[in-house]
Amino acid sequence: MFRLLRPFEYLEPGSVSEAVDMLVRYGDKARIFAGGTDLVISMKKRQMVPEYLIGISHLSELDFIELEQDGTLRLGPLATHARIAASPLVKQRFPMLATACNEVGTPQVRNMGTIGGNVCKAGPSQDTPPVLVALEAKLHMVGPAGKRTVPMDQFCTGPFCTVLAQDEVVVEIEVPPLPPRSAGCYKWITKITSTDETLAGAGVVVVLKEDGSFEDVRIGLGSVAPMAIRARRAESLLRGTWPEAAQIAEAAQIASEEAEPRSRAAYRRHMVKVLVNEGVTEMQRQVAASMQEAGR
Repeated sequence: MFRLLRPFEYLEPGSVSEAVDMLVRYGDKARIFAGGTDLVISMKKRQMVPEYLIGISHLSELDFIELEQDGTLRLGPLATHARIAASPLVKQRFPMLATACNEVGTPQVRNMGTIGGNVCKAGPSQDTPPVLVALEAKLHMVGPAGKRTVPMDQFCTGPFCTVLAQDEVVVEIEVPPLPPRSAGCYKWITKITSTDETLAGAGVVVVLKEDGSFEDVRIGLGSVAPMAIRARRAESLLRGTWPEAAQIAEAAQIASEEAEPRSRAAYRRHMVKVLVNEGVTEMQRQVAASMQEAGR
């Protein structure tokens, strides 16, 4: 049930360090506010009733999309889904991330919502976490004790729970470059609702050796477990092999068994099997075709 917002004090820090100081000063009574697409709804539902909102949307030091010379993508937590989805850098180097950002919520949400907020919300059905897990992204955080870095697959601890301390701020999402002879994609199926919430999603990265065997494969699953997870048993079955259709189908079946759906379990597991099968098969063909083209 939605209600009117309770009174709160809005604060604007001049820097990240000042924002951290405010979090320390006000403790559990304060929340970071950026796009607000999730936080405001939680406040209206009385799931959160902060007395202080610390607005950071004006901090340019947190708003960037940059590509390093080595191919590493650096995202500021204030980068909106719409900007990431439209970024030529992201679309060229990490198209699966652009796809995931383009599937978040509605156009209004994508224009206001930030990738930092999406990740920190840690909702099981969100689109960016399974892709960031498959891309082996890292989150850089700052708090009163200094800086620390956490791999994306260790950031979430459960539904809407993360290792981010109350007095810490995410300052960057680092996505390492994809290896040579690799490709990635994001596959998903949505609930038919006003916001088209994802029912099951799979981020897939395939890396081939020069002989065509699987040097590496990464499978991130979303909306089918308490948090985004890696399907590591399925990955192990494919890694170091020359998989044909039957083996890929077996790996997809294993991935579906690794899922832990909170509802509609049978259907969600079936869709994991379908999405992983499609993703691995398509990426294997795409990389193989690129290798063949490069060899001409």
